[in-house]
Amino acid sequence: MNGRDYTIKLNSFEAGVLMGVIIQLDDRQRQALKPVYEQLVALKKQVEEEAGVKKEVIPGGRLKITDNAGNVIIREPYPWEVEDN
Repeated sequence: MNGRDYTIKLNSFEAGVLMGVIIQLDDRQRQALKPVYEQLVALKKQVEEEAGVKKEVIPGGRLKITDNAGNVIIREPYPWEVEDN
C-alpha cells in the first residue's frame, strides 16, 4: 500500500465480530490481516485488564474467567487466549 496508517472506530461488539471473521479466514487471508488481528487482541487484553478480569487455565484446558464482581464463566479458550500463554 502507500505506507500510511489509518484509524477506524469500533465498539466492543464490532471488534469481536471482526476478530471472529479473521479467525475463520484461510491461512493466506489471515496472514494478510495479522497486524489488524494483533491490534484487536491487544485491545481486548487491555480492556479486560482495566475491568479486572482474571483468567486461569483449569484442569482439562478450560478457562475460568472471573470479573471484579465475582461472576465466573468456565469455557473453552479462544485461539487468541492460548497463543501467547
